[in-house]
Amino acid sequence: MSEKQELQFAQNIVLLGGMQIIQASDELFNHVDAGLPMWSSDGDRMVRLNIAFRVTFADVPLINLGLTGVDSAHDQNLRFWLRAADVTPQGFSIEFSTWGDTHIARAAVSWQAVGEAYTKLPPSAVRGSRGNGELAP
Repeated sequence: MSEKQELQFAQNIVLLGGMQIIQASDELFNHVDAGLPMWSSDGDRMVRLNIAFRVTFADVPLINLGLTGVDSAHDQNLRFWLRAADVTPQGFSIEFSTWGDTHIARAAVSWQAVGEAYTKLPPSAVRGSRGNGELAP
């Protein structure tokens, strides 16, 4: 069973020379409140969240992905797999999967994309009178 989500994390963007770093952290899913599959089902389950970068990269960036929180049932083994998939200069997908009798109420993640900045970034997108590399919202 797979659930596809389309929520967007608030993204922090930094430009360093010709490099670009985009970072975000938030709750990936909450399945306990509505009795959704990660909490109420057994067997293979997956939540997939598509992330669109606010600013495109020049090439495919490197993705660092980490689990920052998990709430699970105490009477089953905690089994999960977290990965970044389908990485492009425009975005990627976060996949969180579990199996067996594991029940996960909620999970939170932090991610960071690092790569070459898109060279056609308009000057109006840069905040600060000295071009300090912070992008305007």
